[in-house]
Amino acid sequence: MGLSERVQKFELDASNYLLMNPMNGAIDIIPSQFLKEMPPEVEARLQARGYFLSEQGRQENLLRLRQVSQEHNQNIPYWFYVLTTLNCNFGCPICYEKKTRSNSELSHAVLDSIIERISDFQQLKGIPAERVNILLFGGEPLILSNPKVLENVLTAASQRSWKVVTVTNGSLVKHHLSIYREHRDVVSDFRVTLDGPPRVHDSRRPYINGLSSFDDVAGAIDLLLKEGFEVKMQTILGKGNLQNIEDLIGFVRVKGWLQQPHFQWRVEGSHDYANLDPARDEISEGRMVQRLIQVWEEHPELRGKLKFESFKYLGHIVRSFGWLGEYKTYFGPKLGFCEPQKGFHYVFSTDGKVYHCPRTINNPDFQLEGLMQSNPKRSSILEREGCAPCDINTLCGGGCVVQKKYYPGLDCRDYAKSVIAEFVGLMKGRILELAEPGKLVSVNELW
Repeated sequence: MGLSERVQKFELDASNYLLMNPMNGAIDIIPSQFLKEMPPEVEARLQARGYFLSEQGRQENLLRLRQVSQEHNQNIPYWFYVLTTLNCNFGCPICYEKKTRSNSELSHAVLDSIIERISDFQQLKGIPAERVNILLFGGEPLILSNPKVLENVLTAASQRSWKVVTVTNGSLVKHHLSIYREHRDVVSDFRVTLDGPPRVHDSRRPYINGLSSFDDVAGAIDLLLKEGFEVKMQTILGKGNLQNIEDLIGFVRVKGWLQQPHFQWRVEGSHDYANLDPARDEISEGRMVQRLIQVWEEHPELRGKLKFESFKYLGHIVRSFGWLGEYKTYFGPKLGFCEPQKGFHYVFSTDGKVYHCPRTINNPDFQLEGLMQSNPKRSSILEREGCAPCDINTLCGGGCVVQKKYYPGLDCRDYAKSVIAEFVGLMKGRILELAEPGKLVSVNELW
């Protein structure tokens, strides 16, 4: 009996392969000899782990996985991005909003319309208030000629028991503290980006006049923590700062932020398809995750604070090996690539128009006619024509629709496989530590 054609095989060395089964999430290390001549007990184990699933069995399994995903979706929060302005006082060379930046601001009338539409959507979908989050975004959302807009957002959220997250560069936080104090009950957290030690951060996130922003950003984090607000410091890793992460860890440790109960550190990779040069600005997901695993293991004091985002292709394998702990709550099948694609993120620009995700602001190709609009950007792999038959669809979730727009010749199947293959290659030494001569080693539990 041969393995299903959908099983992904990665050669680790002359004696071992890694098997990955996209039909149920199984990951196993198998001696190469068993792929040529399989003992009955090994065949029975692989049979139980779904490696010989027929096409009919696959279809039945996908229906089961849909149920797994739908049960998880009952608890996913909804995020409604509200852009207060497209203006910014930083001149970040890695900004993905270079083409949309302007002095445009959110008016009171447009804000009222946005709040009403979110309320109607919540009622129509029967969404509990605790799953509704307003995410203040920009530009820099705190550059406001009329701070009353900020106050009105917080007031509307308080009246509806919604929570508010503010994504800010931190430079203007001190000017709006009184408003946030008055509405403390609805303030979920502040997300402030610090991209490295002073020289590195300033090369990536200077003021628009070129001056250093590092001290102001670090000072904003200090101030918010002193006020008792939740701070989720963000670091966006790319070629310009990955090698300096140890220096940033040292700075965070010296500041004493790791001992602060309201401090968390979120790390993700830099990626943008319209403005950045991947060869110059970005690192592969595999190399980023490999480095974070090293950080995780070398700095155990970070483990209660460091959170990881945007592992679009590698989340399942990383979690299966336990390399970064339980850093997310869901590792079942990916029936959608991202939360916007699955219909849990909506982005309102300053004119009230709705867009697919933050990287598509004011892009007419990704404008949604309404919150409930049905289109390929918001359907699962089981409905999308090109995704349903794919052999790795439950690992990649269909790929990024924005990436496909900017790279129309992209073969998303080959791309997803290349990301996973690169990571397995980078980590094969660690994987082989689990291999046992003459034995099949099952790494994880099934979905």
